[in-house]
Amino acid sequence: MAVAYKAPVKDIVFGYEVVDTYDVIGKIPAFSDFSEDIVVPTMEECAKFAEEVLAPINAIGDQQGATIEDGKVSMPPEFVDAYKRFAEAGWASISLPSEIGGGGMPIALSGGTLEILSTANLAFGLAPGLSAGAISAINFHGSEEQKEKFLPKLVSGEWTGTMNLSEPQSGSDLGTITTKAEPQDDGSYKITGTKVWITFGEHDMTDNIIHLVLAKVPGSPEGTKGISMFIVPKMIVNEDGSLGENNNVNCISIEEKLGIHASPTCVMEYNESIGYLVGEENRGLNYMFTMMNEARVWVGGQGLACASGSLQGAAQYARDRVQGRPVGMSKEDAKNSTIIDHADVRRMLMTMKSYSDAMRYMMYDSQMMLDLSYFAEDELKDFGEERCGLLTPIGKSWISDLSVELTSTAIQVYGGMGYVEETGIAQYFRDARIAPIYAGTNGIQALDLLLRKIPLDGGKAISKLFSEMESTVSEVEKLENFDHLSKTLKFHIKELKNVTESITSLLIDGDLADASGSATPFLKMFGQVLGGHYMGKALVKAHKKFTESNDEFYKDKITLSKFYIEQLLPLASGYKDAVKSGSKDLFKIKSDSF
Repeated sequence: MAVAYKAPVKDIVFGYEVVDTYDVIGKIPAFSDFSEDIVVPTMEECAKFAEEVLAPINAIGDQQGATIEDGKVSMPPEFVDAYKRFAEAGWASISLPSEIGGGGMPIALSGGTLEILSTANLAFGLAPGLSAGAISAINFHGSEEQKEKFLPKLVSGEWTGTMNLSEPQSGSDLGTITTKAEPQDDGSYKITGTKVWITFGEHDMTDNIIHLVLAKVPGSPEGTKGISMFIVPKMIVNEDGSLGENNNVNCISIEEKLGIHASPTCVMEYNESIGYLVGEENRGLNYMFTMMNEARVWVGGQGLACASGSLQGAAQYARDRVQGRPVGMSKEDAKNSTIIDHADVRRMLMTMKSYSDAMRYMMYDSQMMLDLSYFAEDELKDFGEERCGLLTPIGKSWISDLSVELTSTAIQVYGGMGYVEETGIAQYFRDARIAPIYAGTNGIQALDLLLRKIPLDGGKAISKLFSEMESTVSEVEKLENFDHLSKTLKFHIKELKNVTESITSLLIDGDLADASGSATPFLKMFGQVLGGHYMGKALVKAHKKFTESNDEFYKDKITLSKFYIEQLLPLASGYKDAVKSGSKDLFKIKSDSF
């Protein structure tokens, strides 16, 4: 039987403290009163909803999935009811601006709520997650008329939103899209084309779906410079806000997938569907990046969710499963032992929990930077934009890659029982596997980090991050009896700086092809060291908390930080030589020799 989900509220609350959320967010006037007094009850209520409503139907969604008949997609009835309760409870709007009908809380708050909701039921969480991105895109780039027409019911959760980018011939290369947008006399456009991989492109949980669609107008420039963005509702919205006729938006099919079975992945056909231009023609990709960047941060959160959920199951199984006598334990003591007393199982669980903590801190920091980039002013806003730019590709890729590894580790803890569906642990593995692919593959994220984000502002952004990492070392150095940890952390940060300087020199010399061969190992190294930085911050915070309270929870956090820095951080050195090797051997084997 699957383990009943229990939200790690205390871990989540501590995560906010580690990244100094209240101090940083408090610098934004609109969020000056944001505090633990808001976070704790919010997470407790969210946990209750997730544990009681979403987690019990997670397996149902996995087993039944979404179905399609005559172009109509049906969700499991339990999902329809759960979504109604979700929207009525206000979870769809809690971190949206109050001026558009939201709860007025910072995006940072959704770091914890999305983790809880997605861990309980990842497939379910994809619908409101995409809606939030669509809301941001319309709110920041749409006209006042568009905001008045579409935002209220998107914010309330009465409608959901999607993003339509990919086409059969255009996955990551959006410059080759062929969807057409023909201008009409009334200012609207007729949208014609086929879009693929559209998450929740069709479903029966709401009466309307608001699609954000990339298309090209006649005479537009070639490539990505000629892309425009359009609001294309499933059902026409009348002037009085009521729903009119179907807008010739049709779901042709849904994909049979490895995981997230209750999230319909749709092939959408637009046949002269009425669309409304967002902003200016040929600037659509810029507008869509508002939604894309949020999605990428959130995909990191999905990876965390799968890792966290699988850890919980593996730990419970290890506490219950009796098997063998641990090395060095007497026969008498072994009578009361379970596999959690075996060193190898302990290593797996410690690895999962340490990584999950580092992933959580990184993700929460990224969410916080979105707030700064959207709502702060002047230098603080600039800082948020540049830091978010750096963290997004690292967080999306490093966390999602780790999630696949850690959910696989959870199966290993279960042994043979992990490989069968009865325990439910395999679902986390299957659900996690999409995260390194969608919202821009991790290979693309690695190139983005290397070619765009590292050179940002002449390298000033990366220099600021390194300075912050070195400040963490200084804080660890102040603690008694942790000299070896500060030295290890300092060494690996220095190694990363040296590697960054080396690879930057390739970029300066114009050797982009060779540098591109280093992109993925460079990102992996960066993620591993940045994880060490966050665990160093956690060590300092936990040490202070434990000194004040003598709470075993904080003692455990000290141990987890120690484990990461001593046993996981050194893995970063393994990527160093790979980075320096670049592309020199990648193309020596002929393509037909593989």
